[in-house]
Formats: sequence, C-alpha cells, structure tokens
Amino acid sequence: MIRFPELETLGLVTAAFTDKSDGDCSLSTGGEAARRRACSRLGMDFEALVCGQQVHGVTVAEVDAADKGRGGSVWSEGLPDTDGLITRRAALPLAVLAADCVPVFLYDPERRAGGVIHAGREGVRQGIAAAAVEAMRLRFDCRAANIHVVIGPSAGPCCYEVSPEMAAAFEALGLPTRGRMLDLWAANRAQLEGAGVPGEQVAVSGQCTICSGAYHSYRAAPETGRNIGLFMLR
Repeated sequence: MIRFPELETLGLVTAAFTDKSDGDCSLSTGGEAARRRACSRLGMDFEALVCGQQVHGVTVAEVDAADKGRGGSVWSEGLPDTDGLITRRAALPLAVLAADCVPVFLYDPERRAGGVIHAGREGVRQGIAAAAVEAMRLRFDCRAANIHVVIGPSAGPCCYEVSPEMAAAFEALGLPTRGRMLDLWAANRAQLEGAGVPGEQVAVSGQCTICSGAYHSYRAAPETGRNIGLFMLR
C-alpha cells in the first residue's frame, strides 16, 4: 500500500492506494476480505465505505452521511454511474477501484473538502478531473487555487500503447501523446491546471501499474484483481 503525505500532512486522515500485497480488492465476494483488511489497516470503518458503480464517465457525486456504506460491500448498492466521489463529511471513507486507470485524489484544506476520482482513458477524454474541480466549487464553494492533488499509480506513458486511431483522437483534443503512447498523468495534470489548480499543487506518483509489477494491472494480466484508492477526511 502506498500513502500520499502530500495530502495527509495537509489534514487528511487517509489518501492511500493498495497494491498486490494487499490482495484483490475487487467489488466481488472474494474481494471483500481484502477491502476489509485495507480499511482496518488504515483505521477506517469498512461498514461505512462508499463506492460508485464506475462506468468510465464523468459523474462526480457529493457523498454525505445518508450514503454511508453504499457500495462498499455490494457493487449494486453503489452510487449509480459514478466515477468520482467528493465530500465534506469527516470520517466517511470513500473509494475507487482501478487496475491501470488513474486514481486522482483532491483536497482543499481551507474548505476541508475533497475526494477521489477514477480517471481512466475515457474519463480523461471526457475531462473528469476538471469536472471534479468544478463539482467541488459548486457543492462546497472551493476555489481551484486552494485544491491540492495527487495523481496515483496507473498505466504510465512508458507502457500505455493504444491504437493509432485512439492516439489520434487524444492528440486532436490537445492531450499528450507520444506516437501511440498515451500519458494519462500529464493529461490529468493539464486538465487540472486548465481548471485553475496550481501546477505546484499537483503531485504525480510516477508509478506505472503495467511495468512496476507491484500493482494489479489489466494490461499486464487481463484476469487480474483490482487496486483500491481510499480517501477520508479528518
């Protein structure tokens, strides 16, 4: 498990991402034990864990006390069609699952608000990182200039090769490519900066899930499990 002091030192209880050593955290019966262990290790209440029904979209949902426990145990009970979770509720754990897609953690220490999003290729193409910043502005009166971000482990520009057509589509949107290689880290950073988040407040873990061997990776092994990004306010 990797933790992100860039955010935790600002006041978060938890900004973390599991790895293979934590087990398969998939939203399946077999994954519940691993999710429970990860929450226990971080001092989180597993019964309160909130997850969305991820669809590679751009919906960012506000999570409050009434959502406690939605989707943490059973996928069908998660927030429908939701790839981003934000909150101002302390001690309410949020999670996204990933196996090459990008977990992006956001926190505004002034408003004590933040969350975590699932920003894979399709989410990046549709601008989910900027959508999360806008959702925090609308829901919590956050200013982009106060938001701090960590872009977690995911498919890196070293390994994430796509079709020529997909690469051309990304390039046409002004998103960074190198031949057929996509750079989801730089793309998320560019969208965050475009939304007003200062570049010096965006940290990139720089760990590639495909080639590092430390994380579950769909590209490296299609039958793989899932890593889970965990977030909780103090």
